[in-house]
Formats: sequence, structure tokens, C-alpha cells
Amino acid sequence: MQCLQNGLKLFVLIACALINGATSADNQYSRDFIPRESVYVKEGHCHDDQTKLNRLEDVRRLMHEKKLDAYIICNVNENLGKLKPHDRRLDSISGFSGRIGTAVITLDKAALWTDGRTFQSAIDDVDCGWTIYRKGGSNSTSLVDWVYDNTVDGSSVGACPYLTSLVWWENFQTIFKEMSIKFIPVYEDLIDLIWTKNRAPLPNSQIYIQPLQFAGETWQAKINRTIQKMAERDADVLVLTNLDEIAWLFNLRARDFPFDPYFISFCIINAKNGVISLYLVNAEERLASTVDSSGLRLYQFLNTSVVGTCVRPTCKKNTRIYTNDNMDTCEKIDNIATEPVHRTLCVDVREYNPSTFKDDVSKASRDNRVRKVWVSWSCSEAFAEEIPQEKLILDHTPPMALKAAKNEAELEGIKNSTLRDSVFLTTYFAGLEKRMKNGDTLITKDLEVEIKKLRQNELYNNGPSGVSLLGFGPMTQHLFPKITNDIVTENDVFLFDMGSQYLDGTTDIARCFVFGTPNERQQDIYTRLLMTQINLAMKTFEAGTTGRDLDSYDVREPLREIGVHFPHEIGHMLAAHGAIVEGPALISNITEDWRSDVPRDRHIFECRKCKKPQDVVMTPNWSDYVLEEGMVFSNEPSFYGKGEFGMRLENTMFISTGQCEKPCFAFRQLVFLPYEPNLIKPELFSDDQKSWLKDYYRMIEQLVIPQLQARNDSTAITWLLNRTNVTFLNN
Repeated sequence: MQCLQNGLKLFVLIACALINGATSADNQYSRDFIPRESVYVKEGHCHDDQTKLNRLEDVRRLMHEKKLDAYIICNVNENLGKLKPHDRRLDSISGFSGRIGTAVITLDKAALWTDGRTFQSAIDDVDCGWTIYRKGGSNSTSLVDWVYDNTVDGSSVGACPYLTSLVWWENFQTIFKEMSIKFIPVYEDLIDLIWTKNRAPLPNSQIYIQPLQFAGETWQAKINRTIQKMAERDADVLVLTNLDEIAWLFNLRARDFPFDPYFISFCIINAKNGVISLYLVNAEERLASTVDSSGLRLYQFLNTSVVGTCVRPTCKKNTRIYTNDNMDTCEKIDNIATEPVHRTLCVDVREYNPSTFKDDVSKASRDNRVRKVWVSWSCSEAFAEEIPQEKLILDHTPPMALKAAKNEAELEGIKNSTLRDSVFLTTYFAGLEKRMKNGDTLITKDLEVEIKKLRQNELYNNGPSGVSLLGFGPMTQHLFPKITNDIVTENDVFLFDMGSQYLDGTTDIARCFVFGTPNERQQDIYTRLLMTQINLAMKTFEAGTTGRDLDSYDVREPLREIGVHFPHEIGHMLAAHGAIVEGPALISNITEDWRSDVPRDRHIFECRKCKKPQDVVMTPNWSDYVLEEGMVFSNEPSFYGKGEFGMRLENTMFISTGQCEKPCFAFRQLVFLPYEPNLIKPELFSDDQKSWLKDYYRMIEQLVIPQLQARNDSTAITWLLNRTNVTFLNN
């Protein structure tokens, strides 16, 4: 399938170029942050439990039966999203428990590609017989080159189309053809065939409604807006596989995942015949379950029957029932009817089954009346291959674009939930400091449990929004510090980075403390992180600006001045009661990102064995998406001092209209939590940075103190006022 659209063909070699303006300090710091080791051959240290090794041999037995010389394993599920225990196929045969990983098995070898964050844990966890490659390592090799080196001309390489994106599938096809290697679809994944015991079932958590007061729009209105966007591109069918888009579209949430309030699902919107199909795990039982406190059941909320089947429409005069594959709609007879046929939106709810969904995509796509079929960049090959090439639209879907800019109700909910979280954390940190002064023993692991438990008492709280990044001392130097039994003392850095889910919003907040007297280095780093955060927060920008534009050289300049760099984005998007990281936009202008320490997919598709450079398809970079009013972003400059300590300051903010001579946008703050004055060196601040901080502290006092007064929390009020006293800025 040739899906090279919108000028997104890029040479792989171009993708590895460093960004313009990068300094040697950036590159050196990245080298310090990313492990120097590139390849590790796991020959000894086999697991005592032979289960995973036996499964690996079972896969090889199936490969032999199917005449496959190699088999590619993408560490994903059929939605190409977050992994559940049921989806840990790579773990089941190797022991690799990370998220970022792609593997290849031959009849006598096995190789795994991961990134710098999980390279060491892969070495520790993976069973014997595997070679582990770090993305971008100097001695590393790409996946396609490894396959070439470990097979012969005419070899057959297989992969499961359900577990490979259509973009990656096309790239594999293109490059393997150049290598004289056959690329074979294996529709029944080999690991699924052998991993039949001790496998977790698909999750089936309680589905609940996102109330209209927080959603701001009915699901019917969202469907209609989606169909309008489809019409602008002549799309009659929309295929949805991204869970965040489906949850947002139907105003439904669940807890199939530890942090993201989503549920396993697929969806097809057929604007040509008016059929909306939603695919759920355990559909019949869930349809009958209640979804709110009033006793409303899911089938009632979706205007369908108790078994999930919509009622056959009644057609007006001069129209007729049109039936195609058991799907009914009203159509005009000889264009006589002058007014449109309106039908109450109803959802056909079906059982979640990738094979059934594939068949339904095929039926809808091959209807002669259907002009175009729209899929997202993260759609799997198994579904996309059912769509005739001339009908395919490959792009960000309407729900992704529509939900990116939050509506008034969503923004209000995010404001309220983040303010509540700010008040909670003010109370908690004030109490924590008091306990430190009283000589209490504070253990990092205990604090994490305590914070989660106390947060549950806050209005609308619905659990954590992400992995707890809590650390003390040397542990804070890691991008993802392990929660340990370290005792927090006065002499080192305590890092707090824990967001929370609320029914009206998602929060993401980070602060750092030194409860005693900080040293010069700690103060210098903290101050420059704060300066960097303020630099981004002060930005005003015109329509058409991207996240890449905003992460300009001047934003990170305070850190660059001392040779410090953090190898990830400075800002990611947040959902309205959804994923803590969502697309389609990102504030970043660096080659590294949160998924990889090398540009894009070079570690997979860079083909040094090819006789000529190969064109590959790249998914759009979120940094190049045009920013819009109502988008919500984090602002999180970070420091990872190898052998020292780590720090992160994180606020969230939304885009609003700015005050400029001509129309512009600006950021408005959502987090209202003061910084640590004992860690700030005010002499480093510019006048504009001082002015911004003074204004920010005034807002904190106006918004947070009344809430603390309502709680009769004098300790927290004193703690806050000691930090918002700006006289130190005048020194």
C-alpha cells in the first residue's frame, strides 16, 4: 500500500540530522544522559523459570511450520496504544517489561531494540539468548539491516498486520523488497497461538458517563460535528481505533488502564447510511450496566436497544429504505425529496473483536456509494488494507482535532480541578515541611502511598493520572526515578511529580524541595529551570505558530548558558479527564522525544545495506501541529544531573487570546503553587521574569488563600505566604 501523502516522505538519513542551533553543550549533555553502551548480548544468566524460553522455542516451531525465516514483534496491541497485561506479548517470550521495544526472532537468534531509558532494565530483565540494541547507539544497527545480516536472499519475514501500523507496514514492504526479502502477513499472531495459559483477559472495567457539565457537549453533537468535518474531505466513513478519541466522542470513560480513563474499543461512523458502530469488550453485559448515579444504563445513554441494535428507521415520503449488509438508511428516490431525512442518532454496539471489525471496515469501504474512508496515522495495517487505495484518507481524525481545543466547560473543569489540586498540595507540602522540622522519619515510598490516599478525599478525584515520579537524592537524577525506601533528609533534593485524575480534569504538577540549606549548584539549577519555565510562560504568538516554533533557543537559554540540556519536550498536551499526554500537538524543538532518544524511526528503517537511499513514510511530528486557542499544555523544564541530583518544575497552562497590537495568543496558568525561595537566585532574573513571578504570586494568593481559609488551614496559609512574599526579588 502506497500511503505516501501530504509531502511526508522523508529520507531516513535526513531524520537523523540534529536541529538547527543545537550547541555542543546540548550534545554533550545528551551523551551523558543516554547510556554509552549500545549493544548487549545476553548469553548467560538464564531465568530459573523456563516458561519464557519455552514459549520462544514454540514460536520458532511455528515459524518453521509456516516457512518463516524471521518474525517481527511490535510491542503494541490492536489499537496500537497503551499496553494491558493481556498485550504483553514481547514480555511473554523475553522478559522485557518496558513499553518502547521492537523485536525480531529468527530460527536461532533473537534481537530487541529499545531506548536509552529502558536499555539497562532490558539487560536486567530479558532472558538469555537475546541481543539488546539501544536506539541510536554508535555500535547499534537498525532492525532492517539486522534482518538482512541474519537471513539470505529470498528469505521470508513475517509480521502480524493487526499489530503493525500501516505506516510501518509500508516501510517494511518497501525496504525488504529492495533487500530481496519477502514480507509476509501473519494474521494469527504466533505469540497469540502459543500463549494460551496464564494470560490475563482483556480488561472489562465499569464504563461511566462524563457528565455534560464537564463535557460541555452531548455525544450526538460531537458526532454531528465529526460528520461535518468528514464532509469537508468527501469522507463517508470514519474508522476510529484510538481509545482517547472514542472516549471523548461518546462522553464515556472507564478504568481499563491504571492511569488513562479509557476502555478497549473500536468505532466506525458511516455517514452514508447513518450507522454508528461501537465495539466493546463484553458488550452485552456492559450495555445493561448503569453509567451514572441516576441508574441510567449504557444502552439508554446510547439510544440503542438492550442488545445494542438500533431500531430500523422510518422513511419520509419520496424516500426509501436502502439496505446494504444489514445496514439500513433512508435515501431519496430520483432526487425528488427536497428536505433532508433526520434520524435520531443511535449507536449499534457490538462485541470487540479485531477480526469482526476488519470485516466491517471492508464492507463499509467497498460500498460503491462511499467516496472516501478516513483513518488515523496509528491505524493498523489489518484494517487499513481493507480500504481501496483511491478511497483512503490518512490523517489526524476529526475527533483528535476537535478535542485538541477544549471547550468552555472542559476548560472550566480543568481550571477547577487543577486549582483543587494546587490547594491540596499546598496543604500537603506545608504539613510535610512541618513534619521535617519535627524530626519525623519520612520515607519516599510511604509518601507516595500517603499522597494517593489523601488525594482520594478531594472532590471528583478519580485516581492518579500517571506514574509517580517521586525521588530523593541521587535517585532524582533519573528520568523515571524508582520509588524506594530512601529517607528524606534536609541535605538533598526531594522531587515530587505526581498528577491526578478528576472527573472534571487531569492534572500534572511537579515541584522540588531542599528542606535544609541548599548548596550553590542546587540553587543555580533550580533558578535556571524556573527562568526557562517563565520564558515559555511569557510567550505570545501569532496564529499559525507550532510547538516547534515556541521551543525557541531563548526559552532554554538559561540552562544552555551552563551547559545543561534536557533531552525531551518542554510541553505536552493534556486531555480533559483523559490521558496525561495526548496529541496532536507538542512543544518541542529537539531531535529526542519522550518515545525515543534518536530522531523518529531511524533505529528501525535506516537501511545501510540498501543500494540506494530509501524513502520511508513518517507519521506527522506533533511539534509541527499548529497551536489553537483552548489547548492545554504542560511546561516542564528538567535537569538530570548524572552523579548529582535531578529537578523538574511542572505547571500546566492553556492557550488564550493575548494582549498584543495585532491578534495573538498567550498562555494562562492553571497550577497555582509557589516555588521555593531558598532555591532561587533572584540576581539571575531579568526584570520581565521578576514581573511575571510577582504577578503569578498575586494570583496564587487571590485564588488559593480563600480555599485554605475555608479549610481553616492556618499552617498552609503561613507556608504559602512565606513563599509568595516577593521582597526577596528586590535584592
